[in-house]
Amino acid sequence: MSIGSMSVNNDSVNKLSEALMLPGARLQQSLIQQTQAQQTQGQQLQLWLLDIDAEQIQLDAAAIGLFWQQLPYWAFAWAGGRILAQFILDHPHYVAGKRVLDFGCGSGLVGIAAAKAGAEAVYVADLDPNALLAAQQNADLNKVEVNVVQPGNCWPEVDLLLASDVLYDISSSDDLRQLMLDIPDWLLAESPKVAPDWIRLKTLWCKTTSTLPAIGDFDEAVTLSVYGRHP
Repeated sequence: MSIGSMSVNNDSVNKLSEALMLPGARLQQSLIQQTQAQQTQGQQLQLWLLDIDAEQIQLDAAAIGLFWQQLPYWAFAWAGGRILAQFILDHPHYVAGKRVLDFGCGSGLVGIAAAKAGAEAVYVADLDPNALLAAQQNADLNKVEVNVVQPGNCWPEVDLLLASDVLYDISSSDDLRQLMLDIPDWLLAESPKVAPDWIRLKTLWCKTTSTLPAIGDFDEAVTLSVYGRHP
């Protein structure tokens, strides 16, 4: 992977809004609710998230199918990412002073939480260019810096791997497995149903939450775990 930067401007947000591929959809600055202590410490997180009136959408079957095939997952705060971000803000010693990689970053929520918790450097990686752009815009919204990792040949040298909501896609498994073996430490947020079996896990935290915004099946609350490397 090669590391680069992206400019932050309104044109980028407009470009992402156009990529939502849904009539009437737009991006809106949304507060990701954290704990009372985090609010007091000024550690609330904001993201550009999908904003849409689901009840007013009139789509035929073909349009609905196209939307789900091209789902702008970077415009959601997924349940696993919300849990891992909250865990990091509640336990900043896991990331403080470390170089971290947010693998399959989507909106960049987890990497942004790590930056707020005192990480020395945060790298965000995703196969979707729109996700990398969204992560950069969200970092700017939260007044932190992230380093965008473009698809390439090598990964940055880091101390800690962060990953959440990635094992639903079997194509992510090989890269994640190699990174978990190569990187000294990691934090993974996933459902116990899809937790990896190729390495020993230590359960650090369990929490029930849901994905934002709430649309259809995303309304469901799910219980996920945060895992670390077993000693």
